[in-house]
Amino acid sequence: MGFDLPQGEFVIPSGVVASTPDIIQKIAAASDQIGVITTKSVGLVERDGYGEPIVAAVGGSLVNSVGLSNPGADEFVRESQGIKGSINKRGKVLMVSIFGGTPSEFAIAASKVAPCADWIELNLSCPHASGYGAAVGTCPKTVKEVVAAVKRAVDLPVFAKLTPSPGLVGEVARSAVQGGADGIVAVNTLGPLAFSSVRGWPLLKNSVGGLSGPAIREIALRCVREVRESVHVPIVGMGGISSTKDVEEFRSAGASLFGVGTALWGVGTRSIKEFFESLRNGKEWVVRPPPMEYLSFTVEEAWGRGMRVLRLGGSIDAKPGQFVQVMVPGVGEKPFSLAGASPILLLVRPVGPVSTAIASMREGDELFIRGPYGNGWEPRSVSCVVGGGSGVAPVHFASRMYGSRIRMAFIGGRTASDLPLYDEISSSVETCASTEDGSLGVGGLVTDAMRSRLTGLVGFEFMNCGPEMMMVNAAALESSVSPPEKIFCVLERYTKCGIGLCGSCAIDGYRLCVDGPVFPYSMLKEGRDFGRFKRRASGRLVDINSDVPNRP
Repeated sequence: MGFDLPQGEFVIPSGVVASTPDIIQKIAAASDQIGVITTKSVGLVERDGYGEPIVAAVGGSLVNSVGLSNPGADEFVRESQGIKGSINKRGKVLMVSIFGGTPSEFAIAASKVAPCADWIELNLSCPHASGYGAAVGTCPKTVKEVVAAVKRAVDLPVFAKLTPSPGLVGEVARSAVQGGADGIVAVNTLGPLAFSSVRGWPLLKNSVGGLSGPAIREIALRCVREVRESVHVPIVGMGGISSTKDVEEFRSAGASLFGVGTALWGVGTRSIKEFFESLRNGKEWVVRPPPMEYLSFTVEEAWGRGMRVLRLGGSIDAKPGQFVQVMVPGVGEKPFSLAGASPILLLVRPVGPVSTAIASMREGDELFIRGPYGNGWEPRSVSCVVGGGSGVAPVHFASRMYGSRIRMAFIGGRTASDLPLYDEISSSVETCASTEDGSLGVGGLVTDAMRSRLTGLVGFEFMNCGPEMMMVNAAALESSVSPPEKIFCVLERYTKCGIGLCGSCAIDGYRLCVDGPVFPYSMLKEGRDFGRFKRRASGRLVDINSDVPNRP
């Protein structure tokens, strides 16, 4: 099949950054150097993937075990209507990645997604999902059968994504081309591999995962050379590319296009253009990625009945609005907004297994934290802070750090037990508390308490944090006395990796963990999602009032 390669020579690999249709559109607009955007691998049915932690640092590289989370082919197609056309206008190619356990499953998936795709990628190499990926893609005969089945099903260029298996990868590539493959993607992550902390617990909830980044660069280069010696189709080379020198080495090895994945760790949407320009012109990328090392902290004090407060021994360099990933070995990991940084203060409502384990901790217990992540909030003028439920955490943080610039704090909960930080906040700034049962402060919602005080808040800057519908209503009230660009909301979304790679925390195409979580209301009110839609663990877009996604 004849087809043209795009002018932009860089490729966003499957499963990295561009994991939802709205993120794909943002990435397409971000850089002219990106020629191909690959979707998250899509299967026939919805999958939540593995529990957190799904990613961990190993030296300067990463190991991940996402677990092929995806909304299912039918839902992917429903949400992706029009995406291909919009990115084609920018001279870019949309490559839809698919997976299956048999040639028939691959063919059915390809048929379903074909209307949304320019190219099809066959994930024959995921190293950590039982029955898929490498379980299928290490047998040359099976690879040929899969490719042939897909080529019979669709009239599109098909690329086979292969495992980093020196000595075998050339033979597998040759079988793929014999089956009709129009190109090869070399290579996926290396694995399955198990990594443990110095204390012995697995770094990933799934125990094993795939290694990516600089640690596999030499293996990837060898595989690209073997593929080029075996076939004469375009090769998308990837595996540890993070500099212009790496790009040229992959080009010399035989790659036609260059996939960049792990190097995007921590790169926000607004920085993507600069990042890819640095790869093209040789300018050094000097932005440090966000931290991945787990630090150990001991609980020094714990109090509260419904909502719990944990004061930890130690501090962290952070601002109000930023969050950390809190991990309990053997249980899991979840994100929490910081209620304080020096000392570290966490506000925890027991909901799921991780938050329940954290909330039950007592003085002397140990937990592990990585971060902080995301942007923070700093008042630029006289301000008011508003928080509900666990959203009181950034309110406490801001009140203690910026008390002289904060005129008023509004906090709300269902009962007094939801507000264990009331005394500490009220000692820093004037505080109006509200509870739905009237057990503390004004009876009613936090927005009810705000309504009666609005005339004294004209022109103020606002920071809101809490349940999303609370923030929707609070921001609407605040916009009657201040412009939307002076109103900020600290969002909470389903967050898995915390470093911008998995895309699980998407909102209007932004990744909350690197582009937020603090967003101006002027941006949110123009978007589609705020107060209307959220994403499940699978990435499926659902109404915000529908079934609740996995909770910490």
